[in-house]
Amino acid sequence: MKKLAPLCALLMLSACGFHLKGAGTYTELPVQNWQISGGALQQPLENAMQHVLGKRLIFSGSPEAEIRVLSVDTKKDIYTITRAARINEYLFSMRVHAQAYRDGKAWGEPMQIDIKRTLPYSDREVLGKAEEESTIWHEMQTDASEQIVRRLAFLPTYPSTTAEP
Repeated sequence: MKKLAPLCALLMLSACGFHLKGAGTYTELPVQNWQISGGALQQPLENAMQHVLGKRLIFSGSPEAEIRVLSVDTKKDIYTITRAARINEYLFSMRVHAQAYRDGKAWGEPMQIDIKRTLPYSDREVLGKAEEESTIWHEMQTDASEQIVRRLAFLPTYPSTTAEP
C-alpha cells in the first residue's frame, strides 16, 4: 500500500497536465517567422526564440508576426536588514511588458512578466557581489525571455493576410 500511494500521486499529477519547470513542451509556435523588437531583451529573446524554433531567425520575405517588448522596469531594493541595521539581503525586481502583433494588429492579450530574485549581502564579500549581481540580472532577462516565448505558443492561430507562401 505504501508503494502504491506515490505511484497514484504521480499518475494524478501527470493526468492533470503538470510539468516541471523547463520540462514542458512548447516547441510549436503559431507562426515560424518572427520579427523581434526586444530593446534591452533583444539578445535573450533571440536566443529563446532560436531554442524553440530550432533554427536561426534569418528568413526571406516579411515576418508573419512581431513580438515587441514595450517596457522593462528593473528595481533593486533592500529586502532585509539585521538587528544592527546592516543590509542582509537585496531584492531584485524586473517587470516586462510585451505584446505580439500580427498583420499590424495586437495579437492576443498584452503580456506582463514579473520576476524577483534575492541576493544575500555581506560586508566581507563585497568584491564578488558585483559579479553575482550582474549574473542575477542576466538570468532574470533570460527567464523573462523564455516566459515570453512560452506564452507565444498559446496564441490563437488564424491565417495571416500578409504571409508569403
